[in-house]
Amino acid sequence: MKTIKPLGIVLGLLLIASLTACHKDKAGVYTPKKKIQQIYYSWNDTEKEPFQHWEWNGNKLNSITHYSDFDFKSDPWIENFTYENDRVTRVDNFTNSEYITYEYDSDHLKSATVFYRNAIACTWAISYDGDKISKMMGTFYDDYKKDGAMLHLNPLSHLLPPNICESVAQCEQRLSNQREEKETFTIALLLTWTDNNISKIVVTGEGEYMDFQLQYDNKNCPWYGFMGGLEDYLINFTSGHTGFTKNNVTCIIMTEDDYTDTIRYSYQYNSDKYPVLQTIYEVEDPDDKQVLYFEY
Repeated sequence: MKTIKPLGIVLGLLLIASLTACHKDKAGVYTPKKKIQQIYYSWNDTEKEPFQHWEWNGNKLNSITHYSDFDFKSDPWIENFTYENDRVTRVDNFTNSEYITYEYDSDHLKSATVFYRNAIACTWAISYDGDKISKMMGTFYDDYKKDGAMLHLNPLSHLLPPNICESVAQCEQRLSNQREEKETFTIALLLTWTDNNISKIVVTGEGEYMDFQLQYDNKNCPWYGFMGGLEDYLINFTSGHTGFTKNNVTCIIMTEDDYTDTIRYSYQYNSDKYPVLQTIYEVEDPDDKQVLYFEY
């Protein structure tokens, strides 16, 4: 599965955060009706493998253990969540000396800052139109990649579908390659909403432009209100779930220059209308299918 236009190895800011940016809910509080316990994956009818294990303390998500990155085996790593007054303020990956901090303005998420070895790698500033996020501006600092750093934590994950996060990471990599060491650069994401779902995302940077059109089912999304981890941008796996949206993504159409890619998502649901199985495939290569299995 190509997933989005292949542009070489993607570096990425990579995964994690557990907060909500949803409408009338309080940002930073994730209290799903169905709590994910375990996620498995398979690729092209292979035997399913462990992907994630979620640990809860009552209604609070304590940690997520990540077992695999699909294309190649990696050492397990854990993201740990810190709360203040029931609101997530920090997420740590201790094994890689990286963490994310969050700032809030009343019920809204104001910013997310990613640190690597106690230095700022990037900051995302959040703007709103009413109660809905309308713009996200990422500013990237320092050349933390010079020592081969590969970050797992990413405040965009689950806030936006991972294949869109992957494209943003590709954009970030291209802009990074064009700059001098220590030079900062920015990427902007402009969001359009239809009801409680994001229907369009435009990504812009210096000479960069990507357009995403999104479609949804009418069932429950178990990540609604959550921004937390699927793995990293190096994988060609593109789950469509997002903590921004109330329903599950069924189609994403990406346009960049003269290139268009369409990815479709199908589901099996439980009696509560939550997905227990998700199948993903690229329209031009429908036999190359990837599957996630969910246990609550």
